[in-house]
Amino acid sequence: MPKIRILLAIDDASLGGGQMHVLLLAKYLRSAEFEVEIATEASGWLVDEALKLSIVVHQIAISNTFTWQSFQQMRQLLMSQKFDVVHTHGGTAGFWVRFVAAVLKQRMTIVHTYHGLHYLNISQTAAKGIRQKIKREIFKRIDRFLLADTDRIICVCRSDYQKAIAARVATIDRTSIVYNGIEIDKFSTPLDRAVARQLFELNATEFVFGNVGRLHEQKGHQFLLQAFAKMTNRARLMIIGDGLIRDELMGLANKLEISDRVSFLGARADIYEFLSAIDIFVMPSLWEGQPIALLEALAIGKPCIASAVDGIPEIITDGVNGYLVNPRDIEKLAKMMDLTIENSDMFRKFGDRGVSAISPQFLAQNMAVEIANIYLDAAKSKLVNQRSGCG
Repeated sequence: MPKIRILLAIDDASLGGGQMHVLLLAKYLRSAEFEVEIATEASGWLVDEALKLSIVVHQIAISNTFTWQSFQQMRQLLMSQKFDVVHTHGGTAGFWVRFVAAVLKQRMTIVHTYHGLHYLNISQTAAKGIRQKIKREIFKRIDRFLLADTDRIICVCRSDYQKAIAARVATIDRTSIVYNGIEIDKFSTPLDRAVARQLFELNATEFVFGNVGRLHEQKGHQFLLQAFAKMTNRARLMIIGDGLIRDELMGLANKLEISDRVSFLGARADIYEFLSAIDIFVMPSLWEGQPIALLEALAIGKPCIASAVDGIPEIITDGVNGYLVNPRDIEKLAKMMDLTIENSDMFRKFGDRGVSAISPQFLAQNMAVEIANIYLDAAKSKLVNQRSGCG
């Protein structure tokens, strides 16, 4: 029996939560039943890691704007390869693949995952309010239009599911919640603390807060820096990630006179070693889907302070396995960060409970099984509709 051919498409190949999801999904979907390939940009972390696993990568340029080149490249890929299922990740890939597939009228099964509905969370200021409102409305209308040719929608947390249904970019009968998965075994035993600290040139007595995330407005780094500057206890803050606002954040650290205690480490893949070296993981995001970095921090046993937004409260219960603060609440965030130093024993208990919170539903292998079942069910339903003349 021939294998079912799957294409996973994402526009950006740099290291991030969506890319990690795609890689793990491809890794654990491969079996006697599925043949999995990836479509993304020509170079980046995802390309490198996929090739290490001998996963075929189709190098395509997926533009954030409407270009003939993007249309032609996607059209050529879909027409030449004859995939059974195409699974898109993120808004840009989700638009191009679904749009081209609709134009081609091909019989492939189309699945789209929302890794956070970012356009619903674009910040509004007095100067930008009307423009951003128009932008959100355009994106919603595009997703509603594409929904007609989308067989299944996947949301990575219940919050995204509720938002998608409310915005009418998903329907209850064709939408599922599948939590992000991680390789829990990889994080179940931390690296020796002294060894990990040597890798990051930290001494044994420093109290270190850590954060992992792309440097983007969404991740709330500006509020983290302001809270860190207000702390009464001296500590160190280390941030892994890169992005468009790196220079802006470094300038803010200088302005707040904390640059000697804040390290911007750039985009790195040694997250396991980093989490083993820090004391507390902090995630002050303004909005999220379901952050993989937070799952990894909990799995390795790090006490966590995070914003009470979207999918995060589905992982952390305030005062039980971590602390939740309101987004942008600089004073409360600074207070909680101070408290972790003053009550380190209590926070170690949070770390232990955090490990217990990472249940089998967050296991990458189980995530892949759930999504595989969605593919099979969607393909079966599509075939029945085609035979009955309903689709």
